Amino acid sequence: MDEATLSFIQQKIGYQFVNTVLLKQAFVSPSLSDATQNRLQNYQVLEFIGDAVLGLAVVKNLSSEFCHVDSSGQFVSSATEGQLSEEKSRLIKNEKLALCSNALGFDSYLERAHGYFLHDRKNKKGDLIESVLGAVAIDSNWNMDVLSRVASELLRYDKTAENATEKLQNYCKKNGLDLPIYSFWNCGSRYDCAVSLQFVNELFVGNGCSEEESQKIAAELAYKYLIMQNGVKKMSVEQTEVNVLNISKKFLTPVEKLNLKYIKKEIVQPNYSFVQVTENGKLFWICSLSLNDNKHRVSGKATTRKKAKQAVAKAMLDLLENSKQEENSIPSVKLTGIGLLKKAMILRENC
Repeated sequence: MDEATLSFIQQKIGYQFVNTVLLKQAFVSPSLSDATQNRLQNYQVLEFIGDAVLGLAVVKNLSSEFCHVDSSGQFVSSATEGQLSEEKSRLIKNEKLALCSNALGFDSYLERAHGYFLHDRKNKKGDLIESVLGAVAIDSNWNMDVLSRVASELLRYDKTAENATEKLQNYCKKNGLDLPIYSFWNCGSRYDCAVSLQFVNELFVGNGCSEEESQKIAAELAYKYLIMQNGVKKMSVEQTEVNVLNISKKFLTPVEKLNLKYIKKEIVQPNYSFVQVTENGKLFWICSLSLNDNKHRVSGKATTRKKAKQAVAKAMLDLLENSKQEENSIPSVKLTGIGLLKKAMILRENC
């Protein structure tokens, strides 16, 4: 890590190190120390310290905000113990710390062994926030005022993403628009969230280490798109960093593909029903799937509820595809107005 990077990080966190070696150590992955057979010079112990310091710093800040000593000498609080505990948990949870780490770009500074990718390790990005705070604790000789200030500075980087979902919903309400629809997909240790705006012919996709993180990112993309399209604030495409993506079908299960068709208004809502039966001493699940249009119905049987649901979803996708081919084989009829728009939406494929 060069001097320019060290200076940049210190500026971001609002603290100047006396011993910058501690800051460097906060970004040394255990994978690198394992590879070099030097287990003492990674961020793990600093992260352990930072975890405890973060909790104490947050409690101190909450105490300053909600509590005081009154004229009788009693310590009083405008918030209950439960409310304070809930707010503390919200501020220090892994998903929030990971968002802060992303916003600060800490992952790009991490020194790691070849082939080690932090995004493959769920919630590990938040460790970097804690390791940096642990380094500050040692360097400042446990100065609580310094630690409270640096903790607040680190956590503030989540504010934009944290309010994105609320901002999008409020924007839709204020402008008389339909509320956004969210759908989630799990891809290994990562989560995708797709935001569908019923008045916009696009999908906005966020990717994160949790459903909450991916939802916030997707909501921020959708919100920036609306701002850009409606001219509320002049922005170029480069400034908004709008990332309107298509979801790759190869990562989706049949149930998820069917749900996506529903979100895109290509089909009406799917309805699943289940019955458990016994055959030759073995338990089976029978799943029936129908669409609210009462035209498409399929059923299937499997040894588990999940397998049965996936089987009938695949059967429904095949049925819809066959129906679509039959529809395309019929001579086309000239459509105008709403009919043309509806036909275009049915035939449109985003993924």
